[in-house]
Parts: sequence; structure tokens; C-alpha cells
Amino acid sequence: MRPAEGRVIDGSGAASGGLLTELRRRRDERPHAAAIRTARQTGGDHLVTWAQLYDAARAVVAGAVALPPGAPVLVIVDNTPASAAALIGLTAAGVDVLPVEEGSSYLADLLAPARNPGVRTVVGPDGAAGTEPAGIDFLSYERCRADPVGAGGVPARRPGEVLQLTSGSAGEPKIVRHPVDNVRHGGHTYRQILGLTPADVLVAAVPLAHSFGLVGALAAAVVSGAGLRTMRRFQPGRVADALTEDATVLFGTPLLYRLLTPVLRRRATPARLRAAVSSGGPLAADLGERARAALGVPVCQFYGSTETGLISYQPDFAGGAPDPSVGVPAPGVRLRLVSVDPDGAPGVGHLSVRTPTLFHGYLGASGPVTTPDGFYDTGDLARIDTGGRLHLLGRKDTFVNVGGRKVNPTRVARVLGDHPGVRDVFVFGATDAGGEQRVQAAVVLGPGTGPAELAEHCRTRGLAPYEVPHEFHRLPRLPRTAMGKVDRQAVVAAVVPVPIGSEA
Repeated sequence: MRPAEGRVIDGSGAASGGLLTELRRRRDERPHAAAIRTARQTGGDHLVTWAQLYDAARAVVAGAVALPPGAPVLVIVDNTPASAAALIGLTAAGVDVLPVEEGSSYLADLLAPARNPGVRTVVGPDGAAGTEPAGIDFLSYERCRADPVGAGGVPARRPGEVLQLTSGSAGEPKIVRHPVDNVRHGGHTYRQILGLTPADVLVAAVPLAHSFGLVGALAAAVVSGAGLRTMRRFQPGRVADALTEDATVLFGTPLLYRLLTPVLRRRATPARLRAAVSSGGPLAADLGERARAALGVPVCQFYGSTETGLISYQPDFAGGAPDPSVGVPAPGVRLRLVSVDPDGAPGVGHLSVRTPTLFHGYLGASGPVTTPDGFYDTGDLARIDTGGRLHLLGRKDTFVNVGGRKVNPTRVARVLGDHPGVRDVFVFGATDAGGEQRVQAAVVLGPGTGPAELAEHCRTRGLAPYEVPHEFHRLPRLPRTAMGKVDRQAVVAAVVPVPIGSEA
């Protein structure tokens, strides 16, 4: 890598309170213990120790001197130790990092000139090279490291920020700015709640690029010394193998538990598992009971958002009656309900929160994101019971939650609207009989255009499989209000005979 002017970095990467500092402690305490073990697609595992993970992250710190100063780096996170080292090392070097899940359809959007947030470098696995537009450099995980690692220079002026994709109520994705210390602090919160120690083995059946996996799994493992098991592609059998071997804590989404439960029925109950955590969407009560029977422990819901970090959690990891709430506030979290209807049910309102890991704003936006006293409006309608537990009643937004992944209906509609045979389109979510959301598209079509052609159009335009509408509904016209907007309720009534939206 050719050095760029304007950035001088200490090869030790000792940013105050950063994840690399925590990683160095793990290296000093247990250098040869397993840190991250990733299941290979072809069988077997790739394992790195705490010493190896620290050395790799420190080499990334030293190599960051060659990156364009001031520009964020997009990191394609494939859940391997190399991707974890890249995330930790770059932020320790003062680089702002935008983690994106491997295979994400948002990659093309983020690198397009009209939407690029300033990214000039992409870091990722070797197989991801070759798709960058002009002006964007690609570096493999290994090439973004310096070898040998230098120790000269002065420390970076500040740790880098972690930039995370979310979707705002306006429809287009936003980029949330988090200081890396929020990630570290969130890891300590998970460590405290779950009682994590170096004796634990965490199974992350979720992407490490997302807030839940990055904070709840990776950061929690680094700050506690627990071993972490990951996989590049979700496979229920691989998760079941890890659980029956040595796992003590499982991180997953409701969809994971739905797919995993039938597999576990054919196996012995995991012997060491003591906690199962679900996030990314509501967990249906019947699914929770089936998963509990297969796992031998209850599945506890953790609730939060990209902007806020963890908000609440169900604390009963050992058993007890099913909990219809999303639990009690996490340490340091304050809740506030803002009434929406003076004549409505008492104790119900829009949920605002103040958390220790609240974001610093949206990239490229100005103005306050909280009230003067530091509370953030989550967009959720909620109530708090007499025991202090939080119950979610619904959402103000319209995003579709497919297996814990949020699908932006505005974006899907934009892609469909580019097809010459689509005269009008409205995309929304519907909840099926099993409690899972599905993407629906109501379309007004020209002659000769059918659903199969539209699905193929979505795929060729880069939408991920879970973003492609599950059903297309042909209508002669879209019903609209007097203001010219699509009448959502009328569309839903016309095409879907099941409950709609993202009910909690």
C-alpha cells in the first residue's frame, strides 16, 4: 500500500477505551485460547487465537497510514476473523468504518456516485473484488495490513466511528454515526446482563455487520474473553453442530429459531447452553415455546435499535413463565412514554429513550436528533406495566421485517418502478399465519408483463432474495386519497386477507 499524506498512526493502536485495547488485554491474559472459530463452507473450521486476532488487528492499524485521510472505509463483513480484525484495527487507527453484510444489495447503492457517503476504499474478502466503480479502491483483508508492523508515529487524534445503515421513516436508508466506544460499552452491557466469562462460547448465527451481531456477539466476546463461533452463510445444521458441541450462549433472530427448531428436534438437547437471545423482530409465543423445548432454555428477547443500542431485555434466562413483554430496561437506560391520544388507554404512548450508547447523529445531516434532555423517539408505540416491563404495541413506520432484516419498501418500489411494464406500484409488508412478515407488491401492469419477469428484474437489479417481493398482486389501479397518496388501507384490503404491518 502506498502511504498517503495527512495520517500518522501509532502501530500499537492504543486508542483510549477502544476495542483494540480490550483485545490486547485478552491477548495478555490468554494468548493461546480460541478467540473466533468460523465454520468453512467446505467443512471444518478456521480458528484464530486471541494473540493472532490482536496481531492481525494491530497490523491493520499500521496499514491504515496508506488510506486516504478523512474518508470512511466500507468493510464487507463476512463473519471471519479477518473481517473482525479489519473492523477493530481500522477504528483504532481513527478510520470511520461502514460495515456491510457480505452479499448486501446496498453495496451498489453506497458506491454509486449519487449516494456515496465519501467512501474511496472497500475492504473485504478476495472474492468481493471486481465490482467497484471508478475511483474506488479494493483491498483484501490481508492487503489492508502492514507487514512488518511498524511502531513509529504518534497516536491517531481520535478513534474512528462505526457507521451503520438503518432506514428512516422517509424511506431511503440513513447512516448512523456511533463512536467506537459505544460498541465497546454495548459489549460490556451484554457481558454484564449475560454474565459472560472466558469459559463461555458464543454462537453468532447473525451477521457481525449488523448492530446485534457487532455489539452483542463480537464486542461482548472481546470484552469478556468468551470464545466466538461464526459462519459465513447461515446453515441450521452448522448452528446445531455448534450448540451440541460446546456453545453456552446463542444469538439469533426469530427466523433463525423457526428454521433451527425442527433440526434440533432430531438431536440431543444442547448440554452446555445456558442462554438463547433473540433480536431483530418480535418472537411469536408459540415459536418461543417450541424453541424452548428444543434448546432446553427459554429464548429471551432483546430489544433495541441501530440508533440507540440495547434498550431492554428479558432477564429470565433459566426458565419461568413466558414473558409477553420485551423485558426491563438495560443498565443505564431510561424510558419515557409520550401520550398520543389524551382519551386513549392510560400508560400508552410513543416510546422515547435515553441510552448510554445513543448515536451521535446521521452522516451528512445536521440538527438535533434528541430532545433537549437527551431522549430519542424510537418510533414505537408502547406501554410499561406495573412491574416496569416494556410492551411494544406497534410501529409508526412501515418497514418490512423479514427474518430480522429490515426491507425498505420505498427502495423496492423504486426498483420495480424502473421496469417499463410497471405503470404503478406500492410495496408493503404482510404477516403470514406463522407470524413472519413477507414483502408484497401491488402493481398496475402493461400488457405482457407478469410476476416472474418482475421478480427476475428485482434480482438483476441487485435486490437480495429476502427483498424481492414474495407475492405480486395485479390491480387495475392503485386506490389513492384526495391528496393523491396511495391509500395503504384500501390496497391492503384489496389484496391481503391477513394482518398487515410490523406488530410487536
